Amino acid sequence: MLLPLFPLSVCILPGGFTQLRIFEIRYQRLVKESLHNELGFGVCMLDEDKQTLLPIGTRCKIIDFETLEDGLLGITISGIERFKLEHFTNEKDGLKRGKVTILPGWDPIPIANNQQKLTQVLRELMTHYPTHLTRYNIENFNDLAWICQRWLEILPLPAIDKQHCIAAKDHRLALSMLDDLLQESDLN
Repeated sequence: MLLPLFPLSVCILPGGFTQLRIFEIRYQRLVKESLHNELGFGVCMLDEDKQTLLPIGTRCKIIDFETLEDGLLGITISGIERFKLEHFTNEKDGLKRGKVTILPGWDPIPIANNQQKLTQVLRELMTHYPTHLTRYNIENFNDLAWICQRWLEILPLPAIDKQHCIAAKDHRLALSMLDDLLQESDLN
């Protein structure tokens, strides 16, 4: 699959949402293309150098758009599926286009009793973002893999740490990291 790419310093994963401000011509073209085809576009995290595209990204689709107060285009995107970036090229206007291979999604996992704190704290955090909270299906909060992905999106971790978790075949590495973080916060 060949996708236009949007490099970001933030993380979006399947089932997640984020909002973007579009002002560069290359990304205006990306939006137009994405609205005219069913493929969407790829979002790749940037490494700490803010130049290097990390190899595991997420195919996204535009689910809403608006004109922002400053006159710029605002879009809301949703993550569809993970991919591995095989290679990319730079087009004349700087838009990156990458050949990607779709990766299997993380299987849904029921929340165990000893994992309820992850869900509870995430729900509390999301009450500060009511527009995003309304986009999520309440049943998603019973899926540990989905919960781990939302935590990866919001935690202020180095991109490479997130990338290791995102590249894993399932949620276990992310869960282990989250358990470690929760234990540290309980000790303080």
